[in-house]
Amino acid sequence: MKNSSSIAFTSNIRFVDHPVFSMMKKSNYIDFSHLRPNILKAEEFYSAEIRTCTGGGLVNPLVEAEGFHFWDDLKNKKKFPQLINMLFNFVKEPKRGLLLGSKNLKSNQYSIEQFENFKKIFLERVKNVSIFQQHKFTNSETAFHYSVPTDTWTLCSSYRVDGDLQKKFVRMPEDLLTVFEKVSIADGDRLFMGKKEVLASDYPELFAGN
Repeated sequence: MKNSSSIAFTSNIRFVDHPVFSMMKKSNYIDFSHLRPNILKAEEFYSAEIRTCTGGGLVNPLVEAEGFHFWDDLKNKKKFPQLINMLFNFVKEPKRGLLLGSKNLKSNQYSIEQFENFKKIFLERVKNVSIFQQHKFTNSETAFHYSVPTDTWTLCSSYRVDGDLQKKFVRMPEDLLTVFEKVSIADGDRLFMGKKEVLASDYPELFAGN
């Protein structure tokens, strides 16, 4: 474990398309089913098919992290205080976090409420949280992978414009606000599209505090 005084409290967030994400070596899958754990503390973890659900993680950069994927249903609505307690017991006093997901669909009445509840608590208890809130399209989803040794979130967001059969991926900074209702990259986090860094000076609308 590294000495906390030597740690730069920042995280990398990298968007890739499906071929790149699928070829990555990944371990420790997190599912949304109530039959399996929805929270995992590990050196690396990943999840997929986050649509109306809420996913993400809490991080002490280069030291420890946990990921989660919560189904937006009545059972998790009732368990919300318990879920929060579990999250903040697994990684105590996290320095950074990432939160993504939700959709505004009539068939998923708890989706927006669940995301807003997590967002409220995270912003109260974690200094810096990067947020990718509310998929805009009916056919859209996001997968994520996190690695403690590299302190990197790798995200893959796909979508189909309503009425279009062609699947598209977030590949450019402009795509983020096409796909998500709100994007806020936390102070200190670095955003990449593939290998190219996206600067706050070029896209201030994507970064917190701008």
